[in-house]
Amino acid sequence: MSHSQQQIEIWTERLLLRGAQESDLEAFCAWFRDPQAMQFWSTAPHTTTAQTKKFLDSMIASPYNGVLDFTVCLNSDGASSSSDSEEGNLIVIGKAGLWDGEEIGFIFNRDYWRKGYAFEALDAIIRHLWDNHLDVGVVKADVDPRNRASLNLLRRLGFVVVGEAKSTFETHIGWCDSVYLEARRPVSVE
Repeated sequence: MSHSQQQIEIWTERLLLRGAQESDLEAFCAWFRDPQAMQFWSTAPHTTTAQTKKFLDSMIASPYNGVLDFTVCLNSDGASSSSDSEEGNLIVIGKAGLWDGEEIGFIFNRDYWRKGYAFEALDAIIRHLWDNHLDVGVVKADVDPRNRASLNLLRRLGFVVVGEAKSTFETHIGWCDSVYLEARRPVSVE
């Protein structure tokens, strides 16, 4: 992927996916402080705003911000395009995307779980990737096997298990195992 790509916005039926901004800090704090939302994250829940600001600043500085990695905003007025909505009608509910250009990651405010937003956001990101980034043919995921919700979501998105490993990462909940999944670019039939 070229690191000089311009940030984009992806609109879905209910969501806007856009690059992270400094104004997202309060929303990011909501889920990064939530022990349930952070259960399977690579770090413990944040205890200070400074921790979350450091994460957000690194996301903003990343060449993937707004290109392959996005802040997920819910359109609270039901409009489905930028011409129909104003930024004031958008609620930041999560982040999702290829944070390193290869591996998909996502986290959402728990108030918005089980409403289809994660599927809608990730499906849009993967479709965008397949349609616009010819140099990326595989998207990877590394999930703790206890994180059934994420595993089920990724399978619904077409990811398949390609491997497993024990004690791959030590986090705030101890040593974690890994289930490795991949989604491959569909082969086009001409």
